[in-house]
Amino acid sequence: MKQKENHLQFIEEITDRGITQLIHFTPTINLMSIFEQGKILSRALLEEFDINQTDIFDYVQFTDSLRFDDKNFINLSIQHPNHFLFSRFQQKTKDDTHITWCVLKIDKKYIYHADTLFSVTNAANSHNKRNVGVTGDIGKFKLMFSSQLSIVTLNNSRIIQRGSLDPKYPTDEQAEVLVKNEIPVEDLIQVCFKDENDLAAGKAALNDYNTSKFVVDSSVFINSRI
Repeated sequence: MKQKENHLQFIEEITDRGITQLIHFTPTINLMSIFEQGKILSRALLEEFDINQTDIFDYVQFTDSLRFDDKNFINLSIQHPNHFLFSRFQQKTKDDTHITWCVLKIDKKYIYHADTLFSVTNAANSHNKRNVGVTGDIGKFKLMFSSQLSIVTLNNSRIIQRGSLDPKYPTDEQAEVLVKNEIPVEDLIQVCFKDENDLAAGKAALNDYNTSKFVVDSSVFINSRI
């Protein structure tokens, strides 16, 4: 993996903050193609290879766009899922018996991957892209943990105060780490399910693959940043 030239600065910041993982959530049905390919792929590569996956944005309509417009990147959160989005996806699909959810914990080293970008809020936010920027420098990474952030959307503007939030969490829960192209399954720390039933179903569906990292972790399905 090609690292950023100043990766040691990132490692120091990550260590000081106690960051242990990156997070990506997806419908469990997508695990089959992820393990078949041996990697999480960006939307651009999924389209290039004509790989069919359930698109989570098919389930929720938002007034403002919440999808970063560069298809070459995989959207991740730091330490805990974006509860704002994840709770809505879970709510919208609660009556779809074929849709359950899993949370992928991913090696934190992708923070200092050479091509990784950072956004202090949702990366698709047009005001943020124009006025703050989505970039890969250490300054932008540190800005994700500011004591105060001004977030402007199509509908409103608000000030987010960091307060006593644990140092490992970004100030805005919608902050994103954008990893280019792909993430191999060997860099998954855990594949987390909400309960034993979902875990059993996930293991059964992928019984031809190594499921030793499949676990129950209900804490990532709730807003445990509070």
